[in-house]
Amino acid sequence: FGITDGQCDEDPSVDYIHAALVPLLQKFSVGVDGETPPPHAKIIRRGQAPLGEGEAQLYCPIVKQLGVIDMTDPGKFKRVRGTAIACRISPSSPARVAHAAKGVLHNLLPDVWVHTETNSGHRHACGPSAGLGMWLAVQSTTGVVMCAEVCQTNSGNEVRNSDRELPEDLGQRGARLLLKEVKKGGCIDTTAQSFCFLMMCVTAEDVSRVRVGTLSQHSVSSLRLFKKAFDVEFKVTA
Repeated sequence: FGITDGQCDEDPSVDYIHAALVPLLQKFSVGVDGETPPPHAKIIRRGQAPLGEGEAQLYCPIVKQLGVIDMTDPGKFKRVRGTAIACRISPSSPARVAHAAKGVLHNLLPDVWVHTETNSGHRHACGPSAGLGMWLAVQSTTGVVMCAEVCQTNSGNEVRNSDRELPEDLGQRGARLLLKEVKKGGCIDTTAQSFCFLMMCVTAEDVSRVRVGTLSQHSVSSLRLFKKAFDVEFKVTA
């Protein structure tokens, strides 16, 4: 049991793994042979930070070898899907988050769906901590998926209502964060960079290519670590 939501500024949530990293795994030929089920991540019980008490399941089939990737064409982005999630707070809050996000995204795309999910403490449907968050995923004509997620800051200290981010502000911030990822022009979002680079290190002995936006500091540090661990060098071109 642990934290599934509420720490998106530090660690990707289970929803992000499901929406962004699982499709990326399938790009590396994991679970696409038709003989085994595809990888998936599933939340059994949500647990908001800081107390957590959530539960999640991750399934990934065993493969003999990862396939190479060639992701250099982001294509045209055609749809946005997402979910606004609330735990132990008013059901109107995720609806306000979703409405605010759609208000930003509908200026650019007509096909935008942001669902709402409300979890109460009834029958232990979620952990003891309250929280509010949202994840968004944009899909392109070439199969590219880019994600962004936002959440209200939850720490061990009590946060006054006047200092807590409004649901409308949270929704707009999430939509703008997603658009910022798209603007960078990559085929993967910033959070997925180091994971993608790691998978590229252990693929078959062939060249993999991926188009990224601005490299994060974490990605730069990861590339240096992969050089020491796998003796693999990446060629970066502008």
